Amino acid sequence: MKQFISHLCCLLLISVVTGCSPKYDWREFRSQELPLIAVFPTKPATHTRDISLNQESLKLHMIAADVNQISFAIAYTKLDESNSDLMGLKQRQQRVLDSMQEGMLKNIQAQVLAVPPVGAPKNTITAFGQGKNGHKIQLVGRFTQHGPWLIQIVMIGDAKQFTPEIMDMFFASIKLS
Repeated sequence: MKQFISHLCCLLLISVVTGCSPKYDWREFRSQELPLIAVFPTKPATHTRDISLNQESLKLHMIAADVNQISFAIAYTKLDESNSDLMGLKQRQQRVLDSMQEGMLKNIQAQVLAVPPVGAPKNTITAFGQGKNGHKIQLVGRFTQHGPWLIQIVMIGDAKQFTPEIMDMFFASIKLS
């Protein structure tokens, strides 16, 4: 799990460092593996990596873009279904989703707010933590399952840069078919 968090943080950090413009230039992205359409504020980078998470060997696909000190990211994977009955598979999926969320929260030393702030997108969690530079970091995330896919959708970055409009634009754009 630490390796997963390190790799995701590295991808998000690379996005932060190489972000070329603070301007939001929303563009559609279509995944070739996952039945997903989303809009990102600039052209996203993609990366695939083999990881171990919650005692599961997984191929994690990541899509991320950074604009104005906020990283917009989607990570997704699916479990090997051959060794589980339906109930066992659902339990394994939930454990992996829980581990994904826990890892993101630990990374910024945060806990989920009991009451989401006004303007937070539906079906998301919100947390505030602290970055290595001491700045207040905000995380808005959705951890969900769609068919065989386990999906993590997050915005993470400088809390001062988050607006309800930007959060809504990103999260409302996510379409799974």
